[in-house]
Amino acid sequence: MIEINLLPKELRRRKKVFALTKNTLYFLFGCAGVFVILIFLTVLQQGKLKSLEHKISEAKKRKSQLKETIQLVDALGEIKKKILDRMSAIESLDKNRSTWIEIMEDLSLRVPENVWLSSFKETSPPPSSSKPPQDDTLKQKPSFSPPNSKVTIEGYAFSINNLATFLIRLLKSNYFRNPELAFVKAVEVEKQKVFIFQLDSELLYSSQVVQDMEKEKSFAQKEEE
Repeated sequence: MIEINLLPKELRRRKKVFALTKNTLYFLFGCAGVFVILIFLTVLQQGKLKSLEHKISEAKKRKSQLKETIQLVDALGEIKKKILDRMSAIESLDKNRSTWIEIMEDLSLRVPENVWLSSFKETSPPPSSSKPPQDDTLKQKPSFSPPNSKVTIEGYAFSINNLATFLIRLLKSNYFRNPELAFVKAVEVEKQKVFIFQLDSELLYSSQVVQDMEKEKSFAQKEEE
């Protein structure tokens, strides 16, 4: 079908001709460049984000491994401390083994008839915090011997006289110093009246006595010189 436009030329629609100017081209090229840059930055940021996520995941795994390692090290440290404590106790016992034999032999010889020992405990005294005045340092004789260990002895006796004999014998011992009776109490054991007692005393080791004597001897020699 053929259409014929009979309107005058003045009233006819004029077809718009689209023409690209230089400014329009520059604007379009600029928008395209910005769009490409944005795409590039987006891809770059996504790559960095994935890299960070991977590093975070690796760090969490490393943290978990280090946590297990720290727990293992702490456990090993506790085991090491227990082993060292036991070794120290064994060394202490082994160091004074012969002395303890002498102490126990001396104690058994001094226990009279009708006296039975039920407990023998050694306790170390707390460290002394008292210090002599500075003015009297030169006047006072230095004390070489360390604080003596304390022992608590508990037992039973049929009579007070037996207990008194035990105390007198301890006073003559070279290993026990200043024995003091803590308490005496009359009780019945299998319908038999006995006296339960507890006494405290300082305990001297033979090696300690020898060292104190040697140090005091050397100090006396220095004073004479």
